[in-house]
Order: sequence, then C-alpha cells, then structure tokens
Amino acid sequence: MTGRRKKPFSGKAKKVQLQAKKLRKAAQEEREQERELQREQQRQRNETTDQPTPLSQSFVKASIPALPTAYSLDGRRRGNNSSGPRKLVSMFEKLSSDEIERNRLRSMKPFERLPQTALEVGVDSFSESIDFPKRPTWSYGMNKEEVEARENQYFEKWVKDIYERYGNDERGQLSWFEHNLEVWRQLWRVLEISDIVLVVMDIRHPLLHFPRALYEYVTRDLKRKIVGIFNKVDLVSEFTVFAWTKYFEEQFPELHIASFSCYPRDEKLIDDTKTYALKMRVKRPRNRYYHAHGVRAILDACKDVKLEKKGVHVDWAGLMARYKNDDDDDDSTESDVDEERNSYDDDESDTNSMDGLDDEFSRIMDISTEQVTPHSEYVTLGLVGHPNVGKSSLINSIMQRTVVSASRTPGHTKHFQTIHLCENLRLCDSPGLVFPTLLPRALQILSGMYPIAQVQEPYSVVQYLAERVPVERILSLTPPDLDNALSFKWTAWAVCEAYAIQRGFFTAQAARPDVYRAANTILRFTNDGRILMSFKPIGFFTSSKYEQLRVKESTKKQQDKRYHSDSNIDNSQSETDDSDEDEQEGGRIDIQGGAFALLADQSDV
Repeated sequence: MTGRRKKPFSGKAKKVQLQAKKLRKAAQEEREQERELQREQQRQRNETTDQPTPLSQSFVKASIPALPTAYSLDGRRRGNNSSGPRKLVSMFEKLSSDEIERNRLRSMKPFERLPQTALEVGVDSFSESIDFPKRPTWSYGMNKEEVEARENQYFEKWVKDIYERYGNDERGQLSWFEHNLEVWRQLWRVLEISDIVLVVMDIRHPLLHFPRALYEYVTRDLKRKIVGIFNKVDLVSEFTVFAWTKYFEEQFPELHIASFSCYPRDEKLIDDTKTYALKMRVKRPRNRYYHAHGVRAILDACKDVKLEKKGVHVDWAGLMARYKNDDDDDDSTESDVDEERNSYDDDESDTNSMDGLDDEFSRIMDISTEQVTPHSEYVTLGLVGHPNVGKSSLINSIMQRTVVSASRTPGHTKHFQTIHLCENLRLCDSPGLVFPTLLPRALQILSGMYPIAQVQEPYSVVQYLAERVPVERILSLTPPDLDNALSFKWTAWAVCEAYAIQRGFFTAQAARPDVYRAANTILRFTNDGRILMSFKPIGFFTSSKYEQLRVKESTKKQQDKRYHSDSNIDNSQSETDDSDEDEQEGGRIDIQGGAFALLADQSDV
C-alpha cells in the first residue's frame, strides 16, 4: 500500500503558517492578561476586612516572570519550604487596579509640553535623601541564625518605617525600591571588602543614579574612597558630560569623576537638545564594544584618590599602558570597529565565559569566615549602582573580554563576584539595587530601573516622557485628524495609538490598535537611548555658567600646553648650545692678523 503523497509547501505558505501561529500566541497572551486582571479584581472584592495586607505579599517580583509562589523579605519561599534556599528576586510594590485605571484615563487627556528648564535638575530637586539599611552590628561570638534573625528584624522595621514616614509624603511620590533583604546583603558585603567604591551612573540622569545617602556613608562612616563613573556618554554631547562633571565636583568634593562608554561617540552630535539629536536612527549593536572609551580615565581616577595601603603597591602606570589605544580609537576605520564588535558576543556570557572569576566569597553567608574590612593583600574596587546602568559591561570592557554576564534586562546580575585585574588589584561586581527616594515612578521606569515587561500601566510613563520630549515629532507620527493637524492636541493615548497604527500593531481578535504594545516599545526605545531624554544640571539652559567654565578650562589647557612646549624647546636649545660650545672648545682655531690671515697660513703650508 502506497503512502499519501506529500503536498509541496512553499515559502509563502510557511509565512502564512507562522503568522497564524503568532496570532494564536498573541491571543493566548491577551486571554491570560484578562484572566489575571479578573483574578486581581476578585481578590480585591474578597478583601472585606480592614486588616492591611502584609507588606511582603504586596510585591511584584521583577526580573523573574510569573513566579508560582510568593517570597518573603529575606528571599525565601513562603509556605512549607520556608527554610529553603534564598532567591535573589528583586521585589517591588504592586499597583492597585484602581490606580491603574485612573492613570489610564488620565493619559487620554491632552498634555502640555513643558519648557526646556523642566529637564534641569539639581540636588535641591530631591526633597530629602532617604537613608538605606546598613548592616546591624554583630560579633564572631554570634552564630549564623542569630545574625540572620537580627538582620531580618532590623530590615522589616526599616521597610515599615519607610512607608510610615514617606508613604503619603506631600513632597513627592515614594519611588519603587528594593524589598528583598538578600539583595541588600550583597551590597553590605561589597562595601565591607572594597577599598575604593565605584558608583556607576547613567549620564542621562546621573543625580537619579547617585544615592547621596551612600556617598555620605562611604565617605564619613566607612572612611573609604569613592569614584563616580558617568556611563553611556556616547548618547549625549560632550558639553553635557562637561556640565555634569563640574556640577558633581561642586556638590560632592570627595567624589572623583570619570566618563565611560562601551560604544564610540558620534562626532556629529554637537547639541543633544535639538530634535534631530533626540532620535538615534541606528540601533545600537547588541554585541558589546569591549575596546571602549574611558577605561584609562577610570583607572586614572582610581589612582588620583591616592589610596595608601601598607604592603600593597599597585602599578597604575603599567595597568593603564594596556589601554594605550583607548584615546586613539577614533582613528580606527569603520570596518575595524565592526570587526572588533563582531568578535564579542553577549550570548557567550550566559554559558561558560567565567574566566578570571574569583569565588573567594562564594560562602557568602558563612559569617565565621568573612571579613568586615578590605583584604590586606589586595586593593579592591567595588562597583555599585542601580540596575541597568552598565556595571557588568564596564567590567567586561576593562577586562577586554567577557568575564561576567551582561544583559539589557534590569537586575540581570544576581550575586557579587570578584575579578582580578592584576596581582594585587581586583574588581567586585554587585547586583543592581534600587535605593528609596522621593521621585515620580514614571522616571524610574524611563531610567531603566524597572523591567519594562513588568510595567502594569505604561501610558502615564509615556505621558511623562511626552511632556518633556517631542515624541510625536521624533517618531514622525500622523495626527488622526489631518484637517486640524496644526491645532490637534496630543494625548499619551493618542501617541501610543498612532504609533501602533504606524507599526502595524493590532490586537488579535478585534483588530484594534495595540496601544499597550506600542507604549512598551516607546519605553524600550527610551531605555536603549533611541529616544533621548537627557537631564541637565541647574543653570544649563538659563545661564552661561558652564560655557564660561569650559572657556576657562580650555584656555588653561592651552596655556599649560604652551608652557610645556616652551619648556621643551628651551631645554633642547640649551642642550644644543652646550654641545656647540663643547665642539668649539675642542677644535678652536685662534685667528690673528685679520680675516685673511688664516688663508695665508694655509697657503704657506
């Protein structure tokens, strides 16, 4: 019996099959979202008592989607297995369905475009610096359970005090912050073993990524050195970097500043406040550019802190010599840059690229073997900062190879790990951690601290962005009412709807514009830098302070350069004169009897 003959399957038919599969998957996801919303509404209806929900049960687990079980404040699973291992799961407060609905309706109202000065921020823009939890005092006479019990009790009290003090603060909205004690424990260990603390900041909003409470704790209590690193400087102009550098030098005198970027700077980017500069037309490559700009500046800043450690000498000059081409990368051709980029792949970091890792601190919870002071034989550079500011990418760039896993998802790094740079110098990478502060939560999302996939209501975030950046012009959106295009009042919902139509984002069943997907895409573009929202220091737009400072600094550099050039010329001239005098003394001929006497004497010979 012969089998059934196979029908030819063309590429067109395959495309149709894949499209149908994609539609089925989207419809299934939409049904899951509807079921989740219904379950949430049912839970709220069932809450008939006045008893508040326990704090640890009102968290959204970030970085790990749809966990089946809840976690307590110390990262353990709730339920029967409460004594199981801890999980480093970032946990944040959950929005209520009423708040989500209010924000959605508010996004349908026309917004007013704010002036450029709305992008000016300073230390005074944040009403108060909220303290972060410090490790409670302990002694080697205490066992592990006693130490953990004290830490748990202290942390739960700290979280409760934060909400009681700032939960309904009229000065500003309490931001999302880390609720998992295990993540804070990682920060405590890093601060304990570090000689120099490196705080990594996104240059688009460095003040948001610089916890003032951490600065005061490191400089006053721990008496350690601290260095600030402006990362992703390729997204903004050089003048913006200069202005922020001067501002931080004025406000934080003990902070040493360095700039860094994994990608080369666009030389055509002169003014990052113009509309053309707010949109990056070319997507940044996924592959990291590990021969990056600014590695020598970071090492130079670490050298300038003048750390004195008995018995330990770091050869900073020899270390910086490894990156002698760091400032000469602009001379490389575009093909060389592409070849260099393609030689590194982020996917390698997720599997077996862990060369150079030091697991000296792998037994992190064994307090009987841990130290609370830096190691006596090493100088340790500890990297701390918010999620998605580029700490792991910075380490890979310094090592010039993939040694730690890096991802665009906030909170990708789970445990701190140490990497040796040379014989007595090592780097310590820590997981991204969100400090509490008083600021709009929409700004936190736009700054990359909160995973976009976990955002419950993105429309208010798009409105916050559109009030400060001309999103409709950047995305080249068409108003729905072409007859009244000039007088049309944009709303955040209309922006998302127009972009969904432009990109062809439609729901599976009703074929309506998928505004949720469009809003998420706009937020991802902002996180990646393809839509630029860059904040400036106070006085950037309203005064000529930073222009004058730049002129003075440029004049001083020219004078110093001219002085060194003149000194070199004088030294070389004096050496030439001395050599000429020696030659004349060695073969001097005395001439007597006029200018022709010498000729006469030679003729006689």
